[in-house]
Amino acid sequence: MKSLLLLVSFFFLQFSFAQEITPKLDRTTIKIGEPIQYEVKIDYKEGDKIVFPTISDSLNYHIEVLGKNLDTIKTDGKSEIVQHLQLTGYDVGKFSIPSLSIQKNGENLTTKKLEIEIQDIAVDTTKNAIFPIKPVMEEEYSIGDYWNKYWLYGIIALILFIIAIVLVVLYIRAKSKLSGKDLYKTPYDEAKTSLKALDAKKYLKRGEQKEYYTQLSFIVRRYLGRVYNFSALEILSDDLVKYISTKQDILPEDIQKFKQFLYDADLVKFAKQQFDDSTNNIYRNWIEEFVERTKPLEIPENADLKKDIVTGEKYKQFNNN
Repeated sequence: MKSLLLLVSFFFLQFSFAQEITPKLDRTTIKIGEPIQYEVKIDYKEGDKIVFPTISDSLNYHIEVLGKNLDTIKTDGKSEIVQHLQLTGYDVGKFSIPSLSIQKNGENLTTKKLEIEIQDIAVDTTKNAIFPIKPVMEEEYSIGDYWNKYWLYGIIALILFIIAIVLVVLYIRAKSKLSGKDLYKTPYDEAKTSLKALDAKKYLKRGEQKEYYTQLSFIVRRYLGRVYNFSALEILSDDLVKYISTKQDILPEDIQKFKQFLYDADLVKFAKQQFDDSTNNIYRNWIEEFVERTKPLEIPENADLKKDIVTGEKYKQFNNN
C-alpha cells in the first residue's frame, strides 16, 4: 500500500513540475536602453490548442517591449512553440519580469518571474568635456525648400498671371477694334468700308447667302440710321420703308427698290430662299449706288451751312426731326 501511495505521489509531482514553464534570458544585466532577449518554449503535438497572452508595448512600469514574435521549432521529432520578446528598461535598478500565463488545451501554465538589473551609463567627463547647450540656430532655406513649402501658391500665382495676360491681350484687341470703328468718321465712310469688307469675305462663293444678306441689310440699315438719326436696326422692314418714304432726299424708285431688297433679304434669312448670281449682284451694286446718291453733299453756296462736328466739312442738312 505504501508503495502505491509513493508511486501516485511521484506522478503528481512530475505533473506539477511539467506545468511550470521556465523562461530564459540571454543575460540578466544590461545598460539603460540596451535590448535583452527573453524567450519561453512550450512543447506541443498535433491537435494541441495553445494560446499565448496578448503582450502590449510594456510588461510593467519598468520593462518595455521592443519587439515580439512566435516561432515553431522541430528538432529530433519534438515540436516546440517559442515566444521571443526583446525587452529593455530606462530606469536604473533591479526589476522583475512578471510571470506569463499560457493556455494549453484549456489549462493555464505559468512562467516564473525573472529578475534583471539595469545599470546606469558612466560618463567620463575628463575625456568628454560637457559644453553648454547651443542656442536655436536659424535654418537656411534653399530654392528647393521654398518650392516644397510654397509650390501651391506658386502655381496659383502662375495661373493668375496667365489670366492677367489673356485679359490684357483681349482688352488691347477690343480697343483696337473700337479704334478701327472710330476711323469711320461719317456714315458714308463706314458704309463704303463695310461693303468692301463684305466683298472680301466671299460669302456668295461659299454659298452662304443667309450670312451675306444679313450683313448687307445691316450695312444699309446702319447707314440710314446714322444719316437720319433714328434706330434703323431695331424696327421692322415695313416700318423702315414707311419712315424713309417721308424723306424728300430719297428718290421714289429707291424707296421701291429698298422695299423689294428688304423683302427678299427676309426670305433668304428666314425662309432659306436662294437667289442667282445676277440678283445678288444687282442688290449689291444698287446699295452702293444708293449710298452714293443719299450721302450728305457739300454745297458751299448754301447760306444755311453748318460744319460737321467730326470732320469740319460743310454738308447739306437733312431733316432729322
